[in-house]
Parts: sequence; structure tokens; C-alpha cells
Amino acid sequence: MGAIFGFTGQANITLLNKMEQELKHRGTSTLVKELKGASIAYRPQLEEEEAQRVGCGIYRQEQKLIAIAGYITNLDQVIPKEHSTQPLKFILEQGISFIPKLQGAFVLAMKENDKLHIARDGAGVRTVYYGLFGKRFFFAIEPKGVLAIPGFPRELRPEAVSQYLSFSFIPGEKTMLKDLHELPAGHILSVDADNRIELKRYFFFEHLDREIEEYSEECWVERFSVCFQKAVAKRLPPKGPVGIFLSGGIDSSVVVAEVMRQCQRQVKTYTMHFGKEYPNELEFARSVAECCRSEHHEICLSPRDFLPKLRKIIWHLDDPIGDPITVPNFELSRHAAKDVQWLYNGEGGDPCLGGPKNIFMLLNHWYGVSKEKNFREKMYLSSYKRAYHELPHLLTPDFLSQINEEESLEGVLTPFFNTSSPKYFLNKLLAINVRLKGAHLILPKVDRMAGAWGLIPLSPFFDEELIQLCFSLPPKLKVSGGLEKIILKEAYKNQLPKEVIFRPKSGMRVPVHFWLQKEMKSYARKILSPKNLKQTGIFNPSRVKQLLDYNIEEGPGRYGLKLWMLITFEIWRRIVIERESI
Repeated sequence: MGAIFGFTGQANITLLNKMEQELKHRGTSTLVKELKGASIAYRPQLEEEEAQRVGCGIYRQEQKLIAIAGYITNLDQVIPKEHSTQPLKFILEQGISFIPKLQGAFVLAMKENDKLHIARDGAGVRTVYYGLFGKRFFFAIEPKGVLAIPGFPRELRPEAVSQYLSFSFIPGEKTMLKDLHELPAGHILSVDADNRIELKRYFFFEHLDREIEEYSEECWVERFSVCFQKAVAKRLPPKGPVGIFLSGGIDSSVVVAEVMRQCQRQVKTYTMHFGKEYPNELEFARSVAECCRSEHHEICLSPRDFLPKLRKIIWHLDDPIGDPITVPNFELSRHAAKDVQWLYNGEGGDPCLGGPKNIFMLLNHWYGVSKEKNFREKMYLSSYKRAYHELPHLLTPDFLSQINEEESLEGVLTPFFNTSSPKYFLNKLLAINVRLKGAHLILPKVDRMAGAWGLIPLSPFFDEELIQLCFSLPPKLKVSGGLEKIILKEAYKNQLPKEVIFRPKSGMRVPVHFWLQKEMKSYARKILSPKNLKQTGIFNPSRVKQLLDYNIEEGPGRYGLKLWMLITFEIWRRIVIERESI
């Protein structure tokens, strides 16, 4: 979806070239516009006519400048018809106050008067990072663009390590590095000539459950269906084949059904599995593809396919993400890029409509007896089933002493639980999942892995209007009686096979637990050798050895996932902190 990057201060072609070099996989030749006090660069991914249709590009008017990377889904609603041939010109003339009207998947940079403004779409489908260094403000769609600046600090933030091990990603505006920041979804950042930064949130949805309207279930299903149909339609490319990631789960299956209903062109679906010896969802994906009549492709993935590329994959991820699903995302994108440019996915069904992981929290909320301080936050962290309870064992005492768990872990969640909006406890959980997990894990992961191959990901469940509608739904139409996504299943029960609609959610289970006992065993022991771990002083070598030996006494092991997170972090640390080659 192209790229934007730049900085404040006097023009400097050397700095721009260094940033461009790190982002050359994003788009084609770089277009640069320079004004007094700022330089903004844009790398297009689409042809000019198509770029104009979705509202991306770069435009200068005297001492004002705008650049948008990505796509805007509601141009026809907010841009007057007489200005439709020059949408960037119109947006620039309206100024920063017009940004909250835009929807889609975009990052925007605007220079007007003496301020530079950076904006990220409401759901956070696109990302943008920034930092202050050498009396300049730098920004780029990926961390590597900012880190390309010579001398930019690369100091690890200890609190971020504990967050990464607990969530498998870094929640919120801070990143793994002390001086690098991520703009939260639905925010506008403004920086003045003295590099003073102001953040303002413009996209809200939490308050919409305060007074839920009393519609019948049939009426709610109809409203949801219409809104989801629009979310798919707004993202439908005008020409060429369309691709869809199809896992066999309800979310991606519904996307396939809706795209096939609307699209009169060739639709290709892509499913990944890990070999006959491991559990898979192939039969469900095949059933959906046959029912909807898509051209279906199945890809098998094993460690020998991705291990030679793992460093490159983690380089593309940038701020580390410890979810092993990133590798299937990367490999599916690689295969799909041979056929298509636009690629739908089913990401977002759980954050918006309530997946099964929320049931644990709901049961504890209703029936739990513990009311110790921050008990809800601790339960939520436990529900991730990562390494939250492993921190005292896994981190060295010196490193652990630098971390305030109550502030860096529980403190991230407390504002979501203590606020009066949303009103319902389920919606509080979903707000966390949309604003933290969605904007800092799911969407960056999809964007980076697809962007590595020049693909444009399309995530209709993260449509702004759909998010707002989902928070106005009665909670009982999302999760009830141990069942999840009730309204979604009702809306599409007649368009998909029954076995897909009514089966329990399982998700794509990447078999890292078994790989790290077999094909990845020697790789893991080399990366996580005692010598390497002692040099860094972050992880306890004896505890890591227990994990490598699949031999710990406290609680369920979940060895594969924990080891995957450690391997990902260590490779990231070597590339980013130690500056090893890819």
C-alpha cells in the first residue's frame, strides 16, 4: 500500500536516501516534496488512476503539503463530486480538521503553517512510527525507516520485554526501544517548529453501548449484514483477480461468502497446513471453497521452508511479534503474490464480535471470588497464556529489578476496566482487543507480512463503521451461553456449510511445540545457547535450558510458544540492537 516517511528541519537528501533504502520493499520510485521546515517522501504502490480512486498520493500547494499511503474507503461520501479528480487537493484545503471524516486503511502526513501532522486510520490497519533525534522529528510507516537515521538510539526498554513476553506484542504507544514510538490507531500527532508533540484521539466507539437500542434479533442481524456487506464492497478492487486467506474458520469463511456474492471476477482462496501428521482445518476450508466456488489453493509449510528466511521475516516484522502465526502469514503472502495484488482476510472477528477467549474472563467476572488489587488485569494477562507467570523464572534478577509489573503490565489494562464506557464488561474486553491486540499485533502483523511481497491486505472486520456497529450491539448477540459471534453465524447460516457455522473455534495451530522437539531443536539451542544468553543478561540460561528440555515443574509448559517468543526476540535483538546483517 505504498509508504510515507520524512522529517522536520532543513532538507537533507542523505537522510531521505537512508530511510528510502530501508523501505524500498514498499512501493516503487520515491517522490519527495520539501517545504520550509519539513521533508515528506511517498512511495507509490498503485498506478496513478487507481491511486486517485482510493485517495493515496502526494500533493503540494504553495507552503502546504499532504501525503497519504494506503486507501480511503469513503471518498465518495466526504469528497464533493466536483473535487473527486483531486481528492488530496481537497483534503489539504480543508486542513487537519477534515481527517476525522476519513475512513479506511491509511497513514497521512500533512504540513500546514508551522506544524507537521501525522495521522493513522481509526482501526489502525496501517502503522506509523516516530522519534525525536538531533533536533529533528522523524516518522515512517515501519520502525526500520526511523532506525535508518545514523546515530538514532537503539536502547532496549526493559518494561517492553515483560510486555512482549506477556502479550506477545508491545501494547500502546511505546515500543521495544526507548526513543521510538508508535502512533496509536485513530490518533493525530502534531509537531511544531520546536518539536513539541501533541497527540489527539479522533476515532471513538466505546461509548456506543451506553444506551443500546431495543431492536429485534432479526433487525440487528439485518443491520449487521448490511454494514458488513458495505465493508467488503468498499474494499473491492475495480479489476483483476481477488485473493482471500481462508483458514476454514467462521471469520474468513464469511469473508469468502460475501466477496463471492459481490465479485463477478476470479476469486482465489489460500489455505495453509503443516502436513498430515498435524491437526488442520483443510476439510472446512475445502467445504467453503466448494460451496462458494472459489479457485482454491492449499500450501504446506514446514520448518525447512521458512528457517532459511526466518531472520528476513523478523526483519520485516520490526517491533517483535511473538505469535508464530506470522510465518504462515508471510508464506501465504508469498504464494498469493504470484496471482493477486489485493488480498482479503478474516482478521478482526474476535476483537469485534467476541471470540471464545473472552468466556474465561466473563466466567471469572461473574463467578470469581478473588477481589485482590488488579485481579481483572491479572486474569486478563493470564488468559493470553504466554509467559506472564514465567517472568520471575525467565528473566535474570538484575533485569527483572528494572521492571515495575504493576505499571508496565497491569497499568496498561486498568484504564480499560475502570472507565464508564463501555458499560458492559464484554465490551470492555473487546475494546482492549480492538485498541491493543488489533492495532498493535493483528493488523501490523498482516500489513508487514503482506507488504513484504507487495500485497495490499483488506480487513473488512476492521472497518470503522462496522466496529462502531458492533459496540452498539447487545452483548448477548456476540457471546452468550458459551457460544461466540452469534450474530455473524445468524447472518451467514444460509450461505455457508453447517459444519463451518456451528463448529467450535480452533484457530490455525502452528505446531511449534512439536517442531522445537524435532526439526527446529538444534536451531533453537544454537540461538538460545547459554553463552549468548549470559552475554545479554536478560534471560536466565538455566530456565531457558529447562524450556529447551521440555522440563519445567510450575504449571503447563506451553514450551513451543515460549521458545518461539524467545527465538523471535533474540533474532530481533541481534538485528536491531547488535546490527547484525539479515
